[in-house]
Amino acid sequence: MRMVFSKLLLILRKVGIFRYGVKKYTYTHGKDMPAEALLDDVYNSEKDLVTKKDMKKLLSRKKRKER
Repeated sequence: MRMVFSKLLLILRKVGIFRYGVKKYTYTHGKDMPAEALLDDVYNSEKDLVTKKDMKKLLSRKKRKER
């Protein structure tokens, strides 16, 4: 039963339904503040937010498919 529960939590975490965690930040200016501190429900900015890198990857895949 415990194994099934842990796998279920892992799947829910991967799809973004179940999130948990706490982070502590030290910064001097607002520019230095990470996205996780600015937005609610964001614990890992690389995983939870769409970045310029993600968009470049998608565009490069789309260009390859069009050829």
